[in-house]
Amino acid sequence: SAIDQPSRRLRTRRKVEETSRKRPAARACAPRRNTPSSEGNFSSAQLHRASTMVQIHEVAESTKEATDEGAKVTTVSEGADATAAPPAEDKKSLLMSLGLPEEVADAAIASDGDGFKDGASRVSMFYSLKVNDDAKAEWKDHYLNYTKGAKASKGHVNVSHSYNEETREVICIETITGKDAMSNHIGNCLPHYAQMLGCGVVMKEIICVCDPAEMDWFKASLAAWQPERMVCTPDHCP
Repeated sequence: SAIDQPSRRLRTRRKVEETSRKRPAARACAPRRNTPSSEGNFSSAQLHRASTMVQIHEVAESTKEATDEGAKVTTVSEGADATAAPPAEDKKSLLMSLGLPEEVADAAIASDGDGFKDGASRVSMFYSLKVNDDAKAEWKDHYLNYTKGAKASKGHVNVSHSYNEETREVICIETITGKDAMSNHIGNCLPHYAQMLGCGVVMKEIICVCDPAEMDWFKASLAAWQPERMVCTPDHCP
């Protein structure tokens, strides 16, 4: 009837408004991907977490001994308020706080162990970073720690890093032995890299020449470093 029509319209309007209110909430409740921010930078929370966790990791020392009950790990940290987990757990939580999926963090940890394997062919990479004019001075300390981590990584045949003061660029050339070597690099270098970004350094480009069979893997792995330009191309001279 005519009397019922306003009531129907009111109910319809309420229904539409309730639906509109519910949609954003549904999106907000959707699972969040644990990845760096869409702007191409790590979030401030991730960078703060990296700085804190790296400092803890660097002052922590652990020993492992066999007992009748199994392996016993003892971790000692310096400082009045220092606490630390065993290195593998500490390192995994640090890597995941920077946006790495758990399986990638697990691969980085596993590459520290006896299961590390060299690939069938070498992988060559060139990459460059730009140091912004307003970059914090401590970027260089993080860069040197990054380089130290790369040189200490398994399967790294050659690591050549240089800072050109005239162009304010970091130039890096590396040759590694495959996927396990890249995983080891991630575990040792990504935290220091995140700190470099937080100081005002930007990854400009990465060029990678790798085994054709491993192209997709390296594309996905190198994307985590958020370069402005990336080229991953097959090695035609395996």
